[in-house]
Amino acid sequence: MKRYIPALLAALICTGAVSCAFRTDNTGAVSDTAAATEAEPYSSGTETAEEEKNTADTVSALAVGDFMLPLDEFSWEREFPAEIVMLHFTSAVVKNPADPYNTEEIRSIFAGSGVSINYIIERDGTVRCFIPENRAAWHAGRGEWGDAKYTNAMNKYSIGIEIEAIGSQNDMLRYMTAEEYAALDRTLVGFTDAQYTALSALLDDICTRNSIPKNRSHVIGHDEYNPAKNDPGELFDWSRIGISG
Repeated sequence: MKRYIPALLAALICTGAVSCAFRTDNTGAVSDTAAATEAEPYSSGTETAEEEKNTADTVSALAVGDFMLPLDEFSWEREFPAEIVMLHFTSAVVKNPADPYNTEEIRSIFAGSGVSINYIIERDGTVRCFIPENRAAWHAGRGEWGDAKYTNAMNKYSIGIEIEAIGSQNDMLRYMTAEEYAALDRTLVGFTDAQYTALSALLDDICTRNSIPKNRSHVIGHDEYNPAKNDPGELFDWSRIGISG
C-alpha cells in the first residue's frame, strides 16, 4: 500500500439522504430509499491476499487503511484522475439512535446497500480509508456539476469523504419526526472540532497530491451535485476547513 506524507431510507442516514450514493453512474442506480439488507462479509485484516494484490493502492498517510473487501465488489478501477472532492455526512441514527456512530455498523449498511466511500471521518477525528483513491467509490450517484462529463458520472472523477454527523432538524425531517429529533442527545448533533481539523488536513493532502484546487469549485457538497440531497447539511461550516461558502 502506498502511503503519502501530506506537503456517504435504509437504516442508514448517509449524506443527508439515506443512501449516500448510487452504486453505478450509468447502468442504473440503487434507490436512495432501498432498505438495508444483510451485509456481504468483509475483512479489515492487514495482511490478506487481497491487499497483497493491491500493492499500488493509494491511501493518505493521515488515514488508517480499512478497506471494504473485496474491492472489486465495492468500487471500480479509476479510469480518470480525480478532479473533485465530494463531502457527505452519515450515521446509523435511524437504526440505532443511541449509538449512531458505530463505524462498523455504518460500514455493514454500506456494504449491504451497494454504497461505498473513499474516506470516513469518525467523531474523534480518526480517518479511515474504505476505498483507496486509485479506485472510484460509489458515493455520488446522479447529478450535474460544471463540465458535462460529470453528469451522472461523478464517481469516476471524484474522491468521496463521509463525515460521521447528524444534521439539523430541517436536514433530518425526511428521516425522523420532530419528536424523535428532539429526543436525540444534543452532543450527537453536528460536527466536532476534531472532525474539522482532520477534514482540513485530509483535504490539504488529497488536493496537493492530486493537483485539485482546494476551493468551492472543486470541493463540493453532495447537495450541490444533486439538489435532492442535503449533505453535508446546514450545520456544516465551510470556513472551518479554510474554504469560503
